[in-house]
Amino acid sequence: MQSHISIKIHFKCIIGILNFERKKKQKICIKLKAKANDFLDYAKVSKKIKKIYKKEKFFTLEESVDFVCEKLHSKFPQIIYLKIATFKPKIIKNSIVGVKLKKRY
Repeated sequence: MQSHISIKIHFKCIIGILNFERKKKQKICIKLKAKANDFLDYAKVSKKIKKIYKKEKFFTLEESVDFVCEKLHSKFPQIIYLKIATFKPKIIKNSIVGVKLKKRY
């Protein structure tokens, strides 16, 4: 059985290279799509993503999505495809900035 999940979560964490970004948590939005060769629990995947971002305090969005993909695949080896996008909706007025990454395993 193949599993397909789609997740969209919002939370606050430390992410960025500027001084104010290293001191004050900011809102980020993460969109993830995953395919797996077996059952994939979206609640566990969501919890793992949030835990990673809160613990690691990344400097760049690019660094964060690459790291998260590797950690998710390590924790959930049944994953064969990941598409993740991480956005900072409030960092620039009237803009949403972010990055996307696709991985096949």
